Amino acid sequence: MEARRKITLGGLWSSLYPVLVYMSIQLTASIVYMVVIVAFAAISGDMPADLEEYILNQYTEGTVLVVLLASLLTIPLFAWLYYRDTQKKKRVGWNEEWFPLTEWELFWAAIGSAALALFCNGLLSILPLEPWSDSYEEVNEALYTGSIWLRIAAVGFFGPIVEELTMRGLMYQRFRTMMRPTAAILWSALVFGLFHGNVVQGIYAFLVGLFFAWLMEHSQRILVPMLGHMAANLFIVLLEDSRLLNLFYSSTGGFLGMLVLSGIIFAWSFSMIKHA
Repeated sequence: MEARRKITLGGLWSSLYPVLVYMSIQLTASIVYMVVIVAFAAISGDMPADLEEYILNQYTEGTVLVVLLASLLTIPLFAWLYYRDTQKKKRVGWNEEWFPLTEWELFWAAIGSAALALFCNGLLSILPLEPWSDSYEEVNEALYTGSIWLRIAAVGFFGPIVEELTMRGLMYQRFRTMMRPTAAILWSALVFGLFHGNVVQGIYAFLVGLFFAWLMEHSQRILVPMLGHMAANLFIVLLEDSRLLNLFYSSTGGFLGMLVLSGIIFAWSFSMIKHA
């Protein structure tokens, strides 16, 4: 890693603007999607009487598609920015061979991330977050609406790719030019939590974001947190779709067993990566 500079407004802007760009692309994709939906309804003569309710319903049904479109639009740009950053680090002496990557590291990153996702879901379910759960329920409903294959593509693959490029590949690595690892991990996880826009998802994203940033620091390869993020999202999506997640929550014993086992698997995976 290149020598740290002082924290400056310019450095903070360089670290944070990719997040704002991605949010802007998401917003633009949402607006374009809704304009197309309303225009199609007007052209076909099916314009509903309650346009506001129609737009809200269509937005909920199309959230996953919007996530996918925004991801596909953002990935090429951010992949280029990440490549440019890595080339800049190499010019000042950063050497990839200092951070050897093994198949086992990828394996434990995936297992640990999936276990952490399950553990955090369980933990959040027992915290007193009901007053802040309404917006989360709306988002959760939107993300679990529609085809399972579309959700796997958007939430399981392309969403994690663009979020890791944004949060760990660009923001975290740029924070690291100004901060020590612990500070950069904490700040990047906090931004990752705020990015999700509601308290419940924010806490979840902060917790898993700590691990993803640590994976980035430990490996210096965007592939490692990216694979971990994919594994976490896919695991929860498939558990939700198969109703197995509800099975874990159906009894106190099953829930506690899930919580303890997922915690043990995460701790074991963390240890395996740390000492690899």
